Amino acid sequence: MYRASTTTLSAAPSPGLQPFPLRLALAARREFAPGEREIDVPELHRYFADLSRGHDIGFRAGRVTRARGNPFLAMARELLAGQLSGGRIDLAIVAHAAPEFDPRLSAPVNLTAVLPGHPLVFSVSGQGSLAPFTALRIAGSYARRHDYRRVLVLIMDQGVTPYDVPDRIGDAATALLFETGGRRTVRVGYEPEVAPDALPEFEPAETVVIGSGLARAAGAWPGAIVAPPEFPCTGLWAPLAAAPAAGPVLLADYDPRRGALGICVVAGSD
Repeated sequence: MYRASTTTLSAAPSPGLQPFPLRLALAARREFAPGEREIDVPELHRYFADLSRGHDIGFRAGRVTRARGNPFLAMARELLAGQLSGGRIDLAIVAHAAPEFDPRLSAPVNLTAVLPGHPLVFSVSGQGSLAPFTALRIAGSYARRHDYRRVLVLIMDQGVTPYDVPDRIGDAATALLFETGGRRTVRVGYEPEVAPDALPEFEPAETVVIGSGLARAAGAWPGAIVAPPEFPCTGLWAPLAAAPAAGPVLLADYDPRRGALGICVVAGSD
């Protein structure tokens, strides 16, 4: 059982929740209007055709011709403009569920040159809506091992693909900046094997935000905020970018396909 009450959070960490070694200094999020970048070039037609050959993922060549989108790099640069004063970034991780709109623009490769300090940058994907939880766990591990002082986690949603997608996904980006001078403590947990009938019973003494994977059980936590399904990665983290809550904020999502649960507790600012 994970508890979000003030008493629990001020005591020893709950089982499965690991303290992030740095404090949260900035949480920012932005949604984007439909983009203008095109991918209608011969090499990308061949790329998408080769990538999808032998896989029933609903590839349609006409979608490449018509596609207009926002690459991760463009969204990251707009979101971060003027936000990162204060020194070098040691590590940045890009977490996303949907694939990059334009595969010619690698966000990790380009962000290495764009971010202050030319940090190590890489991506986490293939985790669905739980990619941000995995990114936070990896970022925390790197920060502890290498004594990093500033770490950035970028969470991305991108809705334009040449493949069939089950639901409409919007374009949005969230930035979580951690540093030694931050004010909000963070604990993160990831449980890889959780049966749907054995999900934890949250006791929402403070703010609770749940993803679409837990939406059916929203009635178990009166007052819980349900993240919008059109933003599978960024929507859950939107309340952190709003005015900081007075007390702890608990964020959780469940991936029924993987049977995995992600949970994050962010303490209110001191």
